[in-house]
Amino acid sequence: MTPLICSIDKRACQRASGIFVISLLIFLLTACVANTPETVPPIANQSPTVTVSGPVAVPFRLLKTSPERGPVGTSITVTGEGLPPGKQAEIIWATVDGSYKTGESTAGQTLGVEYNGRVFTPKRVSLGRTTIGGDGRVTGSATVPEDYGELHDIYLSVDGQDVAKGGYRLMRSFTMSPPEGPVGTVITIKVTGLGSRAYESTVALRYDNKYTGFISATTTRGTAVAQFRAAGPVGKHYISVDAASHAQPFLNITTGSQSTRHLLPFEKVFTVTKDDGPPASRVDWPDPARVATSEGMSRIPSMGQILSTPGVSVRLSPVSGPVLSKVTIKASGLSAGTADIFWVTTRRSVQAALGQSGYVATEEPKLSSAAVGQNGSVETAVTIPEGVGGWHLVKIVQKDKVLVEVPFYVEQSLVTPVPLRVKAGEKFTVSFRGGGWTQLDNGVAVTYDNAYIGYVCGFANNGDTPIELVATGGPGTHLIDIYPYIFDGGTGDWPWQYNMPQLTYAQDHPGLSLGYNLPAYRLAIEVIP
Repeated sequence: MTPLICSIDKRACQRASGIFVISLLIFLLTACVANTPETVPPIANQSPTVTVSGPVAVPFRLLKTSPERGPVGTSITVTGEGLPPGKQAEIIWATVDGSYKTGESTAGQTLGVEYNGRVFTPKRVSLGRTTIGGDGRVTGSATVPEDYGELHDIYLSVDGQDVAKGGYRLMRSFTMSPPEGPVGTVITIKVTGLGSRAYESTVALRYDNKYTGFISATTTRGTAVAQFRAAGPVGKHYISVDAASHAQPFLNITTGSQSTRHLLPFEKVFTVTKDDGPPASRVDWPDPARVATSEGMSRIPSMGQILSTPGVSVRLSPVSGPVLSKVTIKASGLSAGTADIFWVTTRRSVQAALGQSGYVATEEPKLSSAAVGQNGSVETAVTIPEGVGGWHLVKIVQKDKVLVEVPFYVEQSLVTPVPLRVKAGEKFTVSFRGGGWTQLDNGVAVTYDNAYIGYVCGFANNGDTPIELVATGGPGTHLIDIYPYIFDGGTGDWPWQYNMPQLTYAQDHPGLSLGYNLPAYRLAIEVIP
């Protein structure tokens, strides 16, 4: 029939085809609607509910914060509406936990401890609870915690389910004290709100346009405390703390990408009031609370599992100290007779002698052969041998069998202090013992009048680390400060540049969690004509 109509009247054919298509579309739409789950229309001025099959979803609402940005300690108010009436709600702060990634490095028979970057693991913490009103509105208050800076999500949770979301920008805050003092005055800069991402997580210090070192807060939740000393002639000195993605000042970050332009430098003036001559030399150790203890460690990095025998115990006093220090060893649970005491350290490997890096564990000659009483106890004193610093083992052997091992930490120690007075242009040497054998402790970074001048490494000197310097500058006091550093990196995904002075070594050096107790040396000379 249709071919006949079409052959007689093309317009009639087109009309018939159009009616057929429209009828088909109406049928299909009706069928689709009949099989579509019921949707919940969004409430005016609110975020729409996500439609799912099964139980009706709780609407996910907007949570507003006031203010929307500020430093640590700011009191904020969170408000929302369209929420489950009368319910108890928890205010949740989204953040991260920061840590350093370190690991063993083994190449052939060589041993080492690598620095492999930083890790930030997401976590959520409660800022308190509040009650949603009968009208579905909520008003709660909280205090911004000491934490990493920049953007944080804030959630409102009811019965363990997030029902609203807002945000807060935690801004950096800097302080410096004191503002003036004589040459050698310790200046403290504290910053809160350092972030966890590149460019936001590290800052670098300049003193009179000279790079001094970097400031980090990886393991200290965005809070960093850095100390350095006032240097230079009497008068004003200009301090700048700049953004530093690679541990060095990023001088044009304010003209960089849109996401970093707000990271303005912190700038202050310090006034040197007088020069009283070189201050006394001193060694500044890390915060003891930040240094992991041997008792809390299941193993010594790269030295293998610590051996023990049931019923045999040993105690060292002290558990750390410099080379040539005296240590008392008390042990019990042994067999009557004689016990041999050995020192396990590291020496440069064959690969290192051929120009490659590496150390091997080695057993020194016996420290002592001690008589064990009939009760199985022994007490004796030994002298820690010269050699590299860091973690070592003391082991007790009877009848050629190792019964027990106990860790001992060899600290750095200053051997040759600087002379008090040096003529301009003359050379002088500073040296210390106990330089380690890992990427975390095998050397130090040196500044002269707060200007970074280079690093030294004791890798090839069995822990002895001489530093040869030249007296420069005008007549008066000049400062030499020596800081811990990170020698190199393994597989870090956003590495700092290495061998730089870490001004926050006392709280945030990556070796602290492994028990490395690395100090800064504060020295001074007087340059004379």
